[in-house]
Amino acid sequence: MEGHMPVGGQAGGLLLRRVIRGQRGRVVSASALGMTHQACEASVPVVIGAAIDSAVATGSAQSLLRWLVVLGVLFLVLSTCYRTSARIAEGAGEHAAHLLRLELGARVLDPRGGADANRLPGALTSIATNDASRVGAVAEVLPYGSAAIAALVVSAVALFGISVPLGLLVLLGIPPLLWLGHRISRPLERRSEAEQESAAYASGVAADLVSGLRVLKGMGAESAAVARYRTTSQDSLAAALRAARSRAGHEGALLGLTGVFIALIGIAGAYLAMDGSISVGDLVAAVGLAQFLLGPFQLLAWADPAVAQARATARRRAQG
Repeated sequence: MEGHMPVGGQAGGLLLRRVIRGQRGRVVSASALGMTHQACEASVPVVIGAAIDSAVATGSAQSLLRWLVVLGVLFLVLSTCYRTSARIAEGAGEHAAHLLRLELGARVLDPRGGADANRLPGALTSIATNDASRVGAVAEVLPYGSAAIAALVVSAVALFGISVPLGLLVLLGIPPLLWLGHRISRPLERRSEAEQESAAYASGVAADLVSGLRVLKGMGAESAAVARYRTTSQDSLAAALRAARSRAGHEGALLGLTGVFIALIGIAGAYLAMDGSISVGDLVAAVGLAQFLLGPFQLLAWADPAVAQARATARRRAQG
């Protein structure tokens, strides 16, 4: 079986790239809007810190009003970009899944045969629903992942502006964190592939049982058929539970690592403020950015396993 994995993996990767290319316009526009949204979000604590130093500390009402206007514009832009980006990204995922279903239908109806070879009808139903949705979801997830990475970059640049040590802490800490998150997703990818295969087989057995119910009754074999389906269904449930536990473990581990990383940024910022290296406004901005970083990391914690599941499903489809 391992000898076939590279071929399936390459074909699965080609399928994912084809899905993304097919929704290129939507993915690019949603990514650009999402990155703008995240850049504006990252700018909010920086603007608040600047307002504290230049307006609150000096007691200037005019300066405070100007910074409030800047904040209002920021929130208007980030809100508009987020809503538009989310709508386009959702459309990209749905369109991609729909095209995959049409492709499967064309292969099933092809007189020369195709996707229905050696498959039960229920298995085809599972592929046309669950599998297509998971593979198509990569076109929806990609803009969110791009926006999260943009947020991390903007936050690192902002922290560099506040303090070089803080910027270096983020810049040097993010790559290992992302690498660890990717490594943690490997078990989820394997278990997701097994889950989808088991679910498709269970659907096929159920459809086969229903279509042959009259024959089974005539033969008096209902109990044997029900026992077979019960075993298959339990196997499918066990695979789904293993995948769910793996996903929960992945998200929990990544968020735990993220919490430690954010706490380190906050501690470093507080130390620099006490040392007089940064101002009170800079400390507020640094702590705000540290708290903001939780959002992009949560996005990555959601996007990475979703891509892993899409990759596993695409590889299974390619092998089938």
